[in-house]
Amino acid sequence: MKKNREIVLNAIRSTLSQIAPAGTKVVLFGSRARGDARDDSDWDILIILDKTKLEADDYDNISYPLRELGWKLKECINPVMYTLKDWMKYSFSPFYHNVTNEGIILL
Repeated sequence: MKKNREIVLNAIRSTLSQIAPAGTKVVLFGSRARGDARDDSDWDILIILDKTKLEADDYDNISYPLRELGWKLKECINPVMYTLKDWMKYSFSPFYHNVTNEGIILL
């Protein structure tokens, strides 16, 4: 059963508000942000952590709960994590510009 956009976005925001460390920036990007998604499109979520290095616990504590939420909602939630420093290294890339121009800030 597919959920409507606001239900999924509210569930993502609610989950992130409980698990994301202070200073975390979260952006919905891709077809769901642009508004041209199909029913089977995934939910691309960029997570930028305000720290110097990503650790295994970051994936366990942030990425996994979002994937688990997707399983519960029968949606594919695809979190991608970077540190702020690593994200800024991509500032020249089309990916960075697409996220910056088309993304929807969730947190």
